[in-house]
Amino acid sequence: MQIGNDSGIVIQRLSGDILTTADDKRQFLDRSRLRDVVLLCAFASAPFCPVSETILVIGFFVLAVGCFLHLVAKGILIRNILLCNQGLYGFVRHPYYLANYLVDWSFCILSGNQILVLAYPFAFFWSYGPTMQKEEELLAAEYGDEFVKYVSEVPQVFPRRKSMKQVRTLFEGFSPHRVTWKECARLTRFCSAGILITLVHDVFAHGLNRISQFVDTHNVTDAAFLLAAIALYTASVALSALARRKRPCR
Repeated sequence: MQIGNDSGIVIQRLSGDILTTADDKRQFLDRSRLRDVVLLCAFASAPFCPVSETILVIGFFVLAVGCFLHLVAKGILIRNILLCNQGLYGFVRHPYYLANYLVDWSFCILSGNQILVLAYPFAFFWSYGPTMQKEEELLAAEYGDEFVKYVSEVPQVFPRRKSMKQVRTLFEGFSPHRVTWKECARLTRFCSAGILITLVHDVFAHGLNRISQFVDTHNVTDAAFLLAAIALYTASVALSALARRKRPCR
């Protein structure tokens, strides 16, 4: 059995007779395109969908939780060696995809577009469903009864109420050495995107001259948000450069 990266992972079906790849018959709205579509819709709809401070707080909270789960999931995952079923992987079988769900959904919330907020869960399972199915077929073929037991005990994407009782084991198996600079760059881009969506709201609510009024004490918050977005994006570029050197984030 051959294993590649996420975009070209080779899957062996349970019958053992058919091999396929995740790149075969790619649908238009697959998981690699979903975030681009979400961000495009979020930025396009933000000027027409005003939001309250409460909605912004909720949106950034969801974004923070998503980024946190991204980090923890990457720090626990050991690819192609053993079945990861400890720590965060004891809460859900696909914590990384749960993190993606929360990050993308936070963009929907920050956009203020209620249709986008309601439509995203359907788009998520449409895009990620085939990938999760293929990955689980691979794991079932590789680990057999061990994986069947894991599936029976741990939900796929969203944790059950009883899972929350095991919160003390959340970081079990976590190692910062497994978190790459690429992942750090990705998280900083997420944060900068959320801030930029918020700035789009502010600019269109108060006029384009808002951008040049940073010296006004009433616009200190705007200036801070813009500078934060620029700093985070710059950091993501620098971290991406480090990622190309294939060094762990420590």
